[in-house]
Amino acid sequence: MDEKERIEEVRDYLCGYQMCIDMLNLRKYERKRARKFDDECSCEDLLFGGESLWRMRMYEIQSLLDRMKNCREKVILYYHYIRGESIEHAADMLGVSRRTGYRLHQKGLFMISFLYQRMKKETFVCKE
Repeated sequence: MDEKERIEEVRDYLCGYQMCIDMLNLRKYERKRARKFDDECSCEDLLFGGESLWRMRMYEIQSLLDRMKNCREKVILYYHYIRGESIEHAADMLGVSRRTGYRLHQKGLFMISFLYQRMKKETFVCKE
């Protein structure tokens, strides 16, 4: 796997955090709607997976970010993928230019891609 593919894979993985939040919010909306209309909630039929799976994925993503050394790249990734902020806003909070924010984002993805690959190997290795 080349560098570009590794970075794209980890970017997609990190984007999963916000997707999990969206799915949890959608589940909450469906339950509220079902109570309002006295319908039985059919969330399980509408959505793939469950809350525990989404929460586990969110924890896993946050743990991956926690494994990074403390640096500006970590802050950019945290605010963009966990908090859902734009890269521009995260850069502004760090007091750097928009352009520098995008550079930090790219560098952060490169750095975390190695941790992600290591995490995948650790997860799927069977120890006897």
